[in-house]
Amino acid sequence: MKKTLIAGAIAAGLSGAAFAQTNVTVYGIMDLGYLYQKADGQKNRNAIDSGISSGSRLGFRGTEDLGNGLKANFLLEQGIKADTGESDQSGRTFGRQSWVGVSGEFGEVRAGRQNALGYEWFGGGVTPWGTNYSQANPKTIFGYDNVAERLDNSVLYYSPSFSGFQGAVGYSTRRDGSEVSGSDNNERAVTAGLRYRNGPLMAVLTYDQARASDSTKTAATGETIKNVALGATYDFGVVKAHLGYGQLKNRNFMDAADTERAWMAGVTVPVSSAGKLMATYQRANAARNINEFKSKAYDDNRSGFAVVYDHGLSKRTSLYAYASQYSNAVKDGAQLGDKTEFAVGMRHSF
Repeated sequence: MKKTLIAGAIAAGLSGAAFAQTNVTVYGIMDLGYLYQKADGQKNRNAIDSGISSGSRLGFRGTEDLGNGLKANFLLEQGIKADTGESDQSGRTFGRQSWVGVSGEFGEVRAGRQNALGYEWFGGGVTPWGTNYSQANPKTIFGYDNVAERLDNSVLYYSPSFSGFQGAVGYSTRRDGSEVSGSDNNERAVTAGLRYRNGPLMAVLTYDQARASDSTKTAATGETIKNVALGATYDFGVVKAHLGYGQLKNRNFMDAADTERAWMAGVTVPVSSAGKLMATYQRANAARNINEFKSKAYDDNRSGFAVVYDHGLSKRTSLYAYASQYSNAVKDGAQLGDKTEFAVGMRHSF
């Protein structure tokens, strides 16, 4: 159950000033399961892992009524490795999101560390399970994470919804880490999206771009990573269809002439009042694979299928089983390999 805290009246008595009430909600997800991985050229992995079906997290969200239709909003969300108790997102305290904003009839403006629109609107909205399930995560095929999943130092504007349509645009002065002196020394990023949600149909178009800094740009490489993604879902009742298409140019600033094209088809089928079966097939043509030293790059196709069964024990707790097989999903030096995964686990939200 979400816990709501009310603050304001006591502070007013201490200072003699009147304060508006601020509602703060504490929420979270704990996701833990067993994951088996078998990859060509590598030893098998058996692990108790966190965040297989949903990233484990602890969050605080709040809003304050400022009057005249305005509200102040904030979100602090920490990723958690439930299997070890460590912070996720490379150890950041609030690595998932940390932003403050103001909203009204004009929409909402937010500033801080936020989700890029390719990650949130496309990756999180088009596939049956969002940005989850290990290699079945859409970033295995689609390239939005080459720009960013989350943007540091960003300002985003979200428009109001007009007859189901909503737009958003954002800019980051440095996509990862604190800014340094000289704008050309920071990898700046842009994110934009247009989304339609009305009844059984959801459709989304996103564009993410990152510009190389002087330290990462050379005469032999490109200057800008660009990713475009288009997707839609339609709920027919007995089955929900998922479709996605994307183009990624200039992965890791390697070569502006390279374009990766990816697509995804999936379904969600309710099989009982508590259970649903989900499946996807994803493929990337001319995927740009780069070894760890980036001294060699080569093109190849990457594809795979995944199946998930999710069974709700209650509104807040569910069990899941997952299996996937992907070709050319892993590499060892110049060799590509196939990878198989299987997982079972439990997710609890509060």
